[in-house]
Amino acid sequence: MKKTLILLVMALAALPFAADAKGFADYHTETLKLPCTTCHKTPDTMPTTETCTGCHPTDKLVESTKNVKPTNPHTSPHYGAKLDCVNCHVGHEPSENYCAQCHSFDFKVP
Repeated sequence: MKKTLILLVMALAALPFAADAKGFADYHTETLKLPCTTCHKTPDTMPTTETCTGCHPTDKLVESTKNVKPTNPHTSPHYGAKLDCVNCHVGHEPSENYCAQCHSFDFKVP
C-alpha cells in the first residue's frame, strides 16, 4: 500500500512537467493515442532501446535515415550493431543531437 501511494504521488508530481514537455512522447500519446504503458511498463520503469526497437525495428530505422548527410545516424561505428536510442531521443524532453558532442553533424533529431 505504501509503495502504491509513493508511486501515485510521484506520478502526480510529474504531471505538470509531462504536460509541458515537448518530445516524441507527446507524439506517441497525443497523435498515436498510445497509453503511457506502451513504453513505461510500470510507473517507475524507463524505456530502453529494446523498448523502442520492439515497435521500431533497427533495419527499418537504418533504411529510413539512409540519405541523411553527412552520415546515417543509425549506423554509427561507436555502438556497433546495437543502437542506443535514448542517447538522442529523450522522450519527455526535446530530443538532442548526441553526435554533436564530438562531431559537427547538424542532425535535426525528431
